[in-house]
Amino acid sequence: MKRGVWFCLALLFCATLPSISGQLPTNNEWEFGWDTEVEPSYTLALDGEKWKIQDTLVFFVDNPRINDLSLNIVVEFDEDLEFLDASFEESITVSAQSNETFSIDLSTSNPDDVRGHSPSDKIAIVVTAEESAAGAPVSPKEIDADLDVPRFHKLLPEVTLLASKVDAGTWIEESLLLNNMGNSVDAATKIEADVRNCPLLEIEGLEAGEDTQIQPTNVDGNEPLEIVFRIAPSSAHSTSTCEVTIVVTSEGNGLERSTTISIDVRDASSTTNSNTGD
Repeated sequence: MKRGVWFCLALLFCATLPSISGQLPTNNEWEFGWDTEVEPSYTLALDGEKWKIQDTLVFFVDNPRINDLSLNIVVEFDEDLEFLDASFEESITVSAQSNETFSIDLSTSNPDDVRGHSPSDKIAIVVTAEESAAGAPVSPKEIDADLDVPRFHKLLPEVTLLASKVDAGTWIEESLLLNNMGNSVDAATKIEADVRNCPLLEIEGLEAGEDTQIQPTNVDGNEPLEIVFRIAPSSAHSTSTCEVTIVVTSEGNGLERSTTISIDVRDASSTTNSNTGD
């Protein structure tokens, strides 16, 4: 009888104990993902004046295990991409039952390559994390993202005078060069001349360069847009030095940039070598 009582008590005691398997933490799977918002794509930070990229992407690793997690990290870009460099920890350790973040620093060293990269072409980045574990190999995990180089517009006017003097009642021809020093197509929505101190001096023909698409200058052999214009003082113009500022408005960003030239006008009584207008 006593033996039966003790047996029943033992069964009751065992039933009240929590499951041993429930007490031991399982070997939960670790998680790996982006902390930086990269959807649908990530636009890199660009200094367009220096054509330099300096940016940081952040990823996280969540380790629910009771032991530390060691991972090997590999960062890869498109096979033909050479101008973007990545700096990161190749081996990382994530503490037990913690969520930690890690950085990938992105930078460039060749400004010509940065400017020559079309903003329409996305850059694919793939980050691989593989567990450093003894024994059987563990399948690596990957995350990826598309990176964008932002568009930067910089339309620069340039005039190098072939002649420094013009006679009143005649005209000379000069060239305005529009250099697209950005990384995408641009155009001049407006080209204007501001003439100071010489109300009888006309600048003719600049409008011919308006609304003409200009590819990035010196990229893939592209040349600046050349606009031939006339400097034409009236026959009543007196001898004076005239300052002309040519202002160009970019279609890409709406900004105005200018270049200034100085031209000497001689009155009609002076001897000239200029062409006579029609």
